Amino acid sequence: MKAFKISDRHFMCKEIEGDLKSLQEEVGGFITLAPHFDELTDMGIDIYADDEGLLKADPKISMVVLNRERGNIESVLVGNLIFVGHDEEGNTKGLTQEQLDFIYDHLARVRFSVKGSDEEKEAFTFIFEE
Repeated sequence: MKAFKISDRHFMCKEIEGDLKSLQEEVGGFITLAPHFDELTDMGIDIYADDEGLLKADPKISMVVLNRERGNIESVLVGNLIFVGHDEEGNTKGLTQEQLDFIYDHLARVRFSVKGSDEEKEAFTFIFEE
């Protein structure tokens, strides 16, 4: 099935089996359904992340969820991320071309700094028009 992967500040569309084992292999550990961007959920897209990603040595921030009202970071996703589709019953399925186009059209790189640090970091987020 068709999936979209973010890994080490790069992204790609790829074919995976779509079972639990393949999802775990893509993220590099036990999976968890990541916090959602409502717009992705509305398009039938799920993001899976490594459930223990923050516990690993030197976790890399892959994606930030921005709070548009406050203009700050609401949460972070670390490590590899895999995007797949879901049907009306919540079953995992491959992404459609429409869903992939939606991801590509709204995915953006952002630079940010962490309070108390001078180092600038880079991650992905989704930008949706209000």
